[in-house]
Amino acid sequence: MKPSPRFLSFIILLTSFALPAAAEAQAKRFEAADSDGVVATRDKSTLYLQVKANVAGPIKIPRLAAPLASAIWQDSLKDDGVSIKPEPDHWVISWKSRPAKDATLMLQFGSEPLLLEELKPIRKGADGSFYLPAHLATTHGEKIRYEPQPNKNTVGYWVGKQDAARWTIKNDKPGRFNVAILQGCGKGQGGSAATMNFSMPVKDYQPKIDFEVVETGHFQNFQWVHVGEVTLRNATEVEISVRPKQIKKAALMDIRAIHLIRLPDAKR
Repeated sequence: MKPSPRFLSFIILLTSFALPAAAEAQAKRFEAADSDGVVATRDKSTLYLQVKANVAGPIKIPRLAAPLASAIWQDSLKDDGVSIKPEPDHWVISWKSRPAKDATLMLQFGSEPLLLEELKPIRKGADGSFYLPAHLATTHGEKIRYEPQPNKNTVGYWVGKQDAARWTIKNDKPGRFNVAILQGCGKGQGGSAATMNFSMPVKDYQPKIDFEVVETGHFQNFQWVHVGEVTLRNATEVEISVRPKQIKKAALMDIRAIHLIRLPDAKR
């Protein structure tokens, strides 16, 4: 009988322990609420899971907002068949083999592994544009989820009619933007209809862009697709959401990123 995953309920504490010296100064500790033999600690880009010798796995952790680079046992520094299976609100971690003693599993990320409740609105880049990566999206629906694996790093499993992905930006200057999506769509799966909504405090101005999903040959074959232009009138927080209008075949698409490119102000 396959054991059920042990679940870690993460609580952020300002403490650290048993970490490499470089990580210790900035470490934040997550405590397991049910004392299940696993304690998690993170530094800027790594999550350390201290796993007791009697834990055979798999274990579950909350979904993190960061792209995964690698997952290995700290002592072996080699591939021990560690795998991450993303679910909508948590990840399941399993392995083919592990050290016999207490050991530390290292999950290395391309950015700081934040909990969803730690996310802040995305700020503009130097040119006034906004880049919305998949790992900073929140997902809402039955199947849709963020997939952190290096070959994916995408919002995927987009099969439900009510499934949506959302980002929040902090726009400090009204303006016009070209909007592009880095999307993938499997062979024969293109042609679905989707909508990108821009929710702002002004109730009488809620712009949206309707667009058609482009087939790219594979859901992880990502291509930039220009979907339209939008004017953001307010200097405020804007929630940007993408949801299907019609799913033509099995799934809508995968999204790795959205880019809002600020256009020059009109000449007076």
